[in-house]
Amino acid sequence: MKICILGSTYPRFDADPQVPWLRQTANRLANRGHQVTIAASSYCGGKHHEIDGLKVLRYRYAPAFLEKLTHDEGAPAKLKNKFYKLLAVTYILLGAIQFFYWCVKNKYDVVHVHWPFPHALFVILPRLLLGVTVVCTTHGAGLAMARKSKLIKAIFKFVLGFSSLNMTNSSHTKKELKRLTGFDSNVIHYGSTVGLKKVDSKQDRSQASNETRILFSGRLIQRKGVDYLLKALPAVLKHQNVKLFITGNGDRRDEWQKLAFDLEINQNVSFLGFVSNEELAKQYALCDIYCLPAIYDDNNDTEGLGVVLIEALLYSKPVISTNVGGIIDVIKNNETGLLVEEKNSEQLANAILKLINNPKLAQKLGQAGAEHVLRNFSWRKIIDEVEELISQAHTADIT
Repeated sequence: MKICILGSTYPRFDADPQVPWLRQTANRLANRGHQVTIAASSYCGGKHHEIDGLKVLRYRYAPAFLEKLTHDEGAPAKLKNKFYKLLAVTYILLGAIQFFYWCVKNKYDVVHVHWPFPHALFVILPRLLLGVTVVCTTHGAGLAMARKSKLIKAIFKFVLGFSSLNMTNSSHTKKELKRLTGFDSNVIHYGSTVGLKKVDSKQDRSQASNETRILFSGRLIQRKGVDYLLKALPAVLKHQNVKLFITGNGDRRDEWQKLAFDLEINQNVSFLGFVSNEELAKQYALCDIYCLPAIYDDNNDTEGLGVVLIEALLYSKPVISTNVGGIIDVIKNNETGLLVEEKNSEQLANAILKLINNPKLAQKLGQAGAEHVLRNFSWRKIIDEVEELISQAHTADIT
């Protein structure tokens, strides 16, 4: 099939860490013989290009110096700014025009839309006039906006009506989509985007032998809840010697670095910034505990799934997270990891100490977690499901 994956964000260059799970999906569908193209927004005038041998079409929506609505922080956070709200109008209008032209020119069989609001608006004419099969995958960010705006909720319901098939990334997102729009969906998870790496811990860990290494990886944005993890560390440090390694960047980095200084734990916290997949794999291999203290942010958005947890568990690492969003699809409390309440630094500290003081429990949780993700979150299983569902939807449309 000729498949076009449509969304807001896609890697701009080979080492760009944006949406690695979407990149994996596109590459694996292409490896199965499908002709895959990606359509995503331009960033600062970015032109069409190729990544991994796949064509990436970039739709322009403003002068180059203004094209910053997507990538990095993500559009929902930026839309708090009135200027970006105005820019969103040209984003939709110009994006829809360009995408219709590409559909006419390239004759796609299927358009797989990620973030249906607003991108499913792009496929209304291709669906009505060209008979293109439309598949929509909903993530948490779009639903967070729909919860706050009756207009966005109405648009969401309208555009999903043009979809032949709806998917969601977790049971939580599926439940929310049904509640807000009445549409059912198929849950399709995502797998690890980081390969397993063998590391000689004695050679590569430049730390004291009694120091426990805690890792967080992800965008440094509000819904990741890293500030609550930082606030938990003083209580942990009263009893155990730990060091927290934080990879990634985002709009909260400066604030959280200052918080570490204010809490007088800056010597025990290392902000590494964006790292390569190879370096991230090394960090997973070296850590003793992985922690994702996710929360519901001011937009009522939270983790749609928590792919980083899957990655940590593939390394058989004990993980600590919060009982929000799609995290519960990955972490079963006291079975594949530990879950605590969101925004609760005391519970985070107690969970960290529990794992440090009970190494057998930590090992048991890590091993059980690895078995869980290998069984339920393998890319082969995921792409089998995506391919079958898309094929069924397209077959139904043409018969």
